[in-house]
Amino acid sequence: MDFDYTFDVVVVGSGAAAFATALGAVDEGLSVVLLESTAKWGGNSAMSGGGLWLPNNPLMRRDGVGDSREEALAYLEATVGEVGRATSRERKEAFVDGVADFVETAQKHGMTLVRSPDYPDYYPERPGGKIGRALEHAPFNVRRIGAWWKSSQAPAALPIMTDDVWLIGRAWSTPSGFRRAVRVAFRTLGGLLRGAKLAGIGAALTASFLEAVVIKGGAQLWLESPLEGLIVEDGRVVGVRVSRRGRPVTIKANRGVMLAGGGFDANKQWRRQYH
Repeated sequence: MDFDYTFDVVVVGSGAAAFATALGAVDEGLSVVLLESTAKWGGNSAMSGGGLWLPNNPLMRRDGVGDSREEALAYLEATVGEVGRATSRERKEAFVDGVADFVETAQKHGMTLVRSPDYPDYYPERPGGKIGRALEHAPFNVRRIGAWWKSSQAPAALPIMTDDVWLIGRAWSTPSGFRRAVRVAFRTLGGLLRGAKLAGIGAALTASFLEAVVIKGGAQLWLESPLEGLIVEDGRVVGVRVSRRGRPVTIKANRGVMLAGGGFDANKQWRRQYH
């Protein structure tokens, strides 16, 4: 069949998983389009705490924080278990073994990932559990992405970081909380004095991803372009059907399609039906 557009990789979604996929493709020199169904990009990731659970990552090794492949896999077995193909041992190993490559690729493309040393695993008491495996993005000047910031799903640009949150909540009851609140205030003021508009947590992560993938990497990001269906030939996905601002188009994917559209937490009917 004839296609309206052709890319090496088609990514459905524009959250952290979608951008991570696109970053890997851009790093390989491939052409990429990200498809976002709404008028705003970033998804839940832009509104989230922006933490990335990345065990045994290079920044932990740099700081001498003990972790290992074996402990990370033990934790995954203890918390996730195996309930089907998506949770197989092979997939767990692929995730853990891919951590270093992702971190190094992100750094290579100008992303500034930092450790959240106080942030624990959700079940640190289980086998392999740790504190300090999480990474996040350092406060990011969203002026670097220009007009794209206006269509971000992020609610605001505040230079707060993961480890700030629990301490700021104690700003008026503990000295450590007060000191952290003052630090955040000076961080905000410092950015303003430099002419920067600093964002933290999920807003920083997704904005930096956009800079690396779209602005510097040359990938395209189509808003208001929901996926309508996959195009399959001889048992293989070769492209997608998309509604681009109300007009049906087809896209050929030379190398593959990644479905990274997230969940359906905003769809009340589906929540009632499937939860």
